[in-house]
Amino acid sequence: MAHPILGNQYQAEGSCKQYNATRDQHNHNYLVTHNHYSDRKHTPDSLDGVSAICGWLEKQPHRYQVSSQSKHERLWSQTTTGTGDWIFSTAEFRTWSSDNPSRRHLAVQGVRGSGKSMLISRIIHSLQGKAKVHKEDHMACVFFYFSHCDANQPSVAKLWAALLEQLIQQIDTYDNIAPGLHSRFYQSLAGDFVYPTAYASLFHQQASMFKTVYVVIDALDLCAEYCDDATTQTISQTFAELPQNVRVLFSCSNSFQAKNFGAQQNIQVRPNPADVEAYVRSRVGHSVKLQHLQQDNQEMESLVKTIVDQTRESEMFIVAKMHLDRLEACSSPASVRNIHNIPLNLSEIFELSCQKIKSSAPADISLAKHVFTWVIYARDDITIDHVLQSFAVSTRVHRQYQELYPDLESLLRVCDNLVTLDNQESTLRLIHESVRVCISRNGLLAKQPDSEVARTCLECLLSKDTSDVNNRLFSYSATFWALHLQSVNIPDCKELEDLAMKFLCNTAQLNKTLNFIRQKDHERSFDGMTGLHAAAYFDLPQWVQGLVRSSIRINSSCSDGETALHWAVSYGRLNVVRQLLEHCADPNIGDSIKETPLHKLSTGPPGTRFEIAEALINRGAKVTIRNNKGFSPVSLAIRFGPTSIASLFISSQKDVNTEFESGWSFLREVFDHGHGVAESLDHGKKSPGSMARHRAVKRHLDCLVDLLLDMGVTLDQPTSDGWLPVIHASKHGSVLMLRKLLEYQPNSNLVNKRKTHTGKSPLRWALEYKRWNTAQILVHHGANVNEVNKDGWNPLIHVTKSNQYEMVHFLVQKEALVNSTDNDGLSALSHAVSNRNKDISWLLIMKGAIVNIPAQNSLSNIEKALQDKDLSIAWLLCMHHADLEQTDDKGMTLLHRASREGSLRNVTFLLDRGMTIGTADHEGLTPLHHAVLRQSKEVVELLTSRNTGSRFLDRPDKNGCTALILATRKINITIVQILLRHGSSCELKDRKGMTAIHYAASLGFREALQAFIPRVKDINLTDNMNNTAIHHGVLGGRANIVRFLAERKADLEVLNAEGCSALILAVLKDNPETVRELVRVGANIYTIGRNGCSAMDFAEHQGNYKSRRVLMEALQPG
Repeated sequence: MAHPILGNQYQAEGSCKQYNATRDQHNHNYLVTHNHYSDRKHTPDSLDGVSAICGWLEKQPHRYQVSSQSKHERLWSQTTTGTGDWIFSTAEFRTWSSDNPSRRHLAVQGVRGSGKSMLISRIIHSLQGKAKVHKEDHMACVFFYFSHCDANQPSVAKLWAALLEQLIQQIDTYDNIAPGLHSRFYQSLAGDFVYPTAYASLFHQQASMFKTVYVVIDALDLCAEYCDDATTQTISQTFAELPQNVRVLFSCSNSFQAKNFGAQQNIQVRPNPADVEAYVRSRVGHSVKLQHLQQDNQEMESLVKTIVDQTRESEMFIVAKMHLDRLEACSSPASVRNIHNIPLNLSEIFELSCQKIKSSAPADISLAKHVFTWVIYARDDITIDHVLQSFAVSTRVHRQYQELYPDLESLLRVCDNLVTLDNQESTLRLIHESVRVCISRNGLLAKQPDSEVARTCLECLLSKDTSDVNNRLFSYSATFWALHLQSVNIPDCKELEDLAMKFLCNTAQLNKTLNFIRQKDHERSFDGMTGLHAAAYFDLPQWVQGLVRSSIRINSSCSDGETALHWAVSYGRLNVVRQLLEHCADPNIGDSIKETPLHKLSTGPPGTRFEIAEALINRGAKVTIRNNKGFSPVSLAIRFGPTSIASLFISSQKDVNTEFESGWSFLREVFDHGHGVAESLDHGKKSPGSMARHRAVKRHLDCLVDLLLDMGVTLDQPTSDGWLPVIHASKHGSVLMLRKLLEYQPNSNLVNKRKTHTGKSPLRWALEYKRWNTAQILVHHGANVNEVNKDGWNPLIHVTKSNQYEMVHFLVQKEALVNSTDNDGLSALSHAVSNRNKDISWLLIMKGAIVNIPAQNSLSNIEKALQDKDLSIAWLLCMHHADLEQTDDKGMTLLHRASREGSLRNVTFLLDRGMTIGTADHEGLTPLHHAVLRQSKEVVELLTSRNTGSRFLDRPDKNGCTALILATRKINITIVQILLRHGSSCELKDRKGMTAIHYAASLGFREALQAFIPRVKDINLTDNMNNTAIHHGVLGGRANIVRFLAERKADLEVLNAEGCSALILAVLKDNPETVRELVRVGANIYTIGRNGCSAMDFAEHQGNYKSRRVLMEALQPG
């Protein structure tokens, strides 16, 4: 559903059925859509806002309904190529169209008939083309044509209203709408209209948004001629107040008028001989009846010269046109010779023609009156077919005598060419607008013109001939019959009254007529309509009583369920609405989509909405009936405005606290629907337009809430489904609205009121929706900052987790308990440390937060800081007595974990804080053990550099392993060297009796052995199995280690606990490389080991053929 005030760019997203089904806090967001306005092209972002403003202006009561563009196109189509160009070369025009600030107002003056309007159309066409070609110059051209045919000339306000509409239509982006126009546009949400005196100011403001604006007005003197004396002064004032970038050109009759209108320079318009000649030759060349003139060159030149001279002498270009019209009407040599007989004064020309018509035959006079009546009083352009068909109806000529219809030549002849044919559009027009006065003065119109036209239209519509729908008269009659009827004083026309009633009661003819109109009004179905519907459609209130008396049921509905009252409201027919209600029309009947007449208010013109709504309310219309989409009239008024209608609906209720539907009160409608629009504006782009829109919607909502408060709405009683206004305002961040509610009941407990005992408080909703300002208002009005929730939620912890320093500071100042914990045992400080937020951590500690609050299944604060490598927070915690020596379930301290992770920064930090370096965990591992296992040489270096003695360096773990043994097992020579350099012992044994030398030999770690041997007293140290290093070398299959140890005097004949020498062990392992190396370095082949066997014995009896072969080779003589 598009927003009628905010425009199509705001549409409700989502199904209202969903909204009604859930009854939740479902707000319809408003999304940008596209609805192209006219044929203009805009960027997607700008289009809908511009079209919305144009649509709003079109509905204003002071709008001028006649299109200047259509008249301009008609005049432009009548121009002759090459004529009128002289005006662009005049010094006055060139000065005016330049940037000269002192020559911004130019008058084009000349007598009536001199061709000013045609020149104006050429100027407009030129400026429009210039604006299109040079778009980057931000240029606009707006124009207006005053007309002699308009009995009620538009006021000055309507002039500026029309020019403003044109100006807006030339805007390419929504951001180019003037701020003042934005504001005025959105004030319409309150139901205001644009006052007539405001249009000039709005035009002024909007024109300032362009680089250059050209304003062109034709026949400006007619505005003053038909209005009071103050009009000229008003126009002069508005012209003078226009911004410097606006340049005004207007036409008038004389220099006195031009001066009064403030013209700074004038151009006198007289027929240009070259233009007249070009026009004459063009007319003759295109006229079949005048082509004979071209055959005689001498006669043609004489004709051209005569017409040029006559036209120049008369100073009226229209003289040339009338000469040629007469020649076409009676093309004979005599007519050419009598061309000098035409008077040189326009009024005399018209008077002469009228006298000639009056002296014609009665039949010709009758036909002339008919033509003049239709051409002057028709509400649309009239073609020859209109006139011929209407003449046939009015004279009751039957269709079988159609050959008796007058033809075009007869029509022009009997009118003595005061009516001319527009060849391009095939329409009949007066030869000049001012001839109307002369025709009326001579009585050449029907006595009651509108009555005559209305009678002809009705007789046409009542015709049972089905082919009528194909003729032009039927089309015109179906569209305009009622407008003519409204202009007639019905009591004086009994025959016309009977004819109209006959038509309105004739269902068949009515349906035929309305189905034809349906082609133009696709929004509404006309099937099954009655005369009452027609009275509503055509705005005929005086016919309602008669139609009801004719047995038409007052509540009859058409095919889509709409009654005449629905139609009357939709089209804004106030008097019809009153008449229908007076005759007991039901205001609460729903149509096929369950919409009552009140639902239709938004589709009608704004000027009558309030009075229509008031009339319906006074007759018992209900504002709470919902349509199929779930919208009631009051919800539509609350959502879309205007404020006056919404206020009327609310004021009509006796008890505003009554739920008209389960869970729904009037206050909820205002909050839920109204704030849906307001929120979409809050999150939109911040432009002058959006800000004006925002202010307008806020004013609308404030007004409605104030009204409800004045009517005694209760704020502390939830609806049947638990809705509360304070919670709603808290969730949606409505700061001003929330303050208004809380100040309305200042000493109540509204701020802590929940839907249920286990529900969320207003403060919690505000904080969870990040409505910080709203939360502060709640706290200022007594919200509990230390509220307890079953899920452990806490205001201070919540804002801390959200990193909202200002809110943390605010709540602490409001005495929030800094050491409260959630269900996980975590305090606000714990969350601040987790978020690495130094500022909040510092603030909480300064306000007394305990740094060592224990938490289940969670790291301590200091450990979190170290884990996140945030030493600044760690330092802060330490300065406030963080427990560094605390251990976990494995007996590990912070230093253990830092060492295990290889975090040099954390280890350094902790050592600098004085942590004990030699503490062992449950596995007997010190921080040094963990650093070695991590193989972090930097941490090992740091820890050993803080060594307080060998007791620390050589402290064994549960398995008796020293740091050096672990480093050896990791085959990390760098760490081995670091430990040796700081005094680690190579001779300490683990639980297996193995030293670092044993592990190095077993692993083939030669670099370590090189470092160890100089530092041991006995290279033949044995383990618990009496194995020496060389035994472990053999067990590891390290032949190179065997050689290395032998070279350093290792005893090769030591027997281990199993009675094996190194060689016997090698033979048992059947490792020929190790055997060969031992024999080579001097191992005794015959040394007796276990069971009294030598190495050779084991080789022979064990089947170790590889080792036996090596031994046999060793026994061979050199």
